[in-house]
Amino acid sequence: MIWSHAYLFYGNDERAKDEAINFLLGRFLGERAEKSPDFFRIESAPITIEDVRSLKSMASQSPIAGAKNVFLVKEIENLSREAAPAMLKILEEPPAGSIIIATTKNTRAIPPTIKSRFSAFRFFSKSASREPGGGDEFELKLKKSLWGKEAAMRAGLSQDNILKLEKALRAYALSADPTANKRLIEEYLNILG
Repeated sequence: MIWSHAYLFYGNDERAKDEAINFLLGRFLGERAEKSPDFFRIESAPITIEDVRSLKSMASQSPIAGAKNVFLVKEIENLSREAAPAMLKILEEPPAGSIIIATTKNTRAIPPTIKSRFSAFRFFSKSASREPGGGDEFELKLKKSLWGKEAAMRAGLSQDNILKLEKALRAYALSADPTANKRLIEEYLNILG
């Protein structure tokens, strides 16, 4: 399976973004991903040129314990003016063995040249639907499908399971779009199994 070198998770649903981040961390670094020597987090505001240079330096090294070096850049819209070109260069010429995961609430604040280098996933939620037991029937079915795909992934990381999970993630992101046809998404999820 070919994975993207860069993922952008955007929208207001922090919980769903965290779940997707944890899935990818678990996939590449195992259960204790955040303790892995191959995991690096940038969470400063602003994100400086020094932060991006450190990322580039660490990305040029081989992973120590996991399958990849994984970089989490929280709130990438906080890139400073000086850091943006350096980040673009990394995204244009991705280091082998590295994955960059970035998050944002506002994609409009990210330069289009940077945003276009990511595989983007939208996570949007109405607050009521995130309450335990909340959400309409469609949303509950979508969550169940997504959780089922994640469980299948954890049980056996076959290429087919990875593809199904990516499709379920895309369906989840699409479901937040008010113009999306919920019936068609539901049929799509039924086809995925």
